Amino acid sequence: MVIFAAIADLFDGMAARLLKVSSPIGKELDSLADMVSFGVVPGMMVFNLIPHDTYKWIGLCIPVFAALRLAKFNIDTRQTKHFIGVPTPAIALLIASFPFIMSQSDYWSAFYSNMNNVTIVCTFFSILAFVCSALMVSPIRLISMKAENLSWGVNKARYILVLMSIIAIVLFQFSAVPIIMLFYIVISLLANPAKEEHE
Repeated sequence: MVIFAAIADLFDGMAARLLKVSSPIGKELDSLADMVSFGVVPGMMVFNLIPHDTYKWIGLCIPVFAALRLAKFNIDTRQTKHFIGVPTPAIALLIASFPFIMSQSDYWSAFYSNMNNVTIVCTFFSILAFVCSALMVSPIRLISMKAENLSWGVNKARYILVLMSIIAIVLFQFSAVPIIMLFYIVISLLANPAKEEHE
């Protein structure tokens, strides 16, 4: 359902414009839906993935920082052609990939289930939650996948990211998602989206 929500989020603005039903309240409802799909849901995933009750609260960092990210996006006029901070759908897809990674890998499934590894598992998902929270509100500039046209010159970074993502998915299946996130950040930093004039 997170995947479906991410696909819907990619096209909802375009659909609203084509149907001529875009409105300020629609923008706020969109943020509310994003908060649930890409904030609450991944937060509860981390909450459930952390095996020790003492550390489960760390998963709540995800919805808190997702709310902050979405609120900042709504009032930031600079984020029209690029993002400042990692978008919430990308974070949600990253977190949602881990249950699939464990389900497709006997090694990681056994590692996660082994009670001797509880400390390592708790530490990993705690760090993951903190890093994802920090990335959502970080000042780094990231390319937006919502392209205005299909030209190579304007969309070179997007096409490279899509191509590398497809190759990674074919080779690594669900394990490709963390790799794609790394690609996304590195390619965005290399592309260095131009600053808006009013900045």
